Amino acid sequence: MKKILFFLLVALSLAFGANAQRYHVDEDGDTTYVVQTINQDQFKDVIADWEARDWNVVSPRPVVVDFYADWCRPCKRLAPILDDVVQHYQGEVDFYRINVDDNPDIAAAFEVRSIPMLLICPLEGDPKTVTGLYPMQEYIRVINLALGRH
Repeated sequence: MKKILFFLLVALSLAFGANAQRYHVDEDGDTTYVVQTINQDQFKDVIADWEARDWNVVSPRPVVVDFYADWCRPCKRLAPILDDVVQHYQGEVDFYRINVDDNPDIAAAFEVRSIPMLLICPLEGDPKTVTGLYPMQEYIRVINLALGRH
């Protein structure tokens, strides 16, 4: 019984912890949405089990994951663009970052060959990818297309 209770508390803290950091509210009450950095284990808790045969998103919202590396110049240029894209969706889509050097297993599972690469996970259907550096409006267009929004 104690093990079950402990497991539930850990699961709830991970779920609520990830959602609690989706945005910041400043002194004026303005909300700024953020891209959260996660690892491959957290991916399983907040998005989906990337090792499972059946893709089942556990997030209550669609998700966009930025696969990046600290040494990657295009990735560094994407970061502020993605920060603006996050504001466009106003919390309707969750955004995460995964460092491919620190998480090689998930990078291999999603066949990350070039970075930056975005993984777009709708609530239903298979995830889609976009690789490269583009202007903000192109990311919004591609994300909307992958999520079935026009």
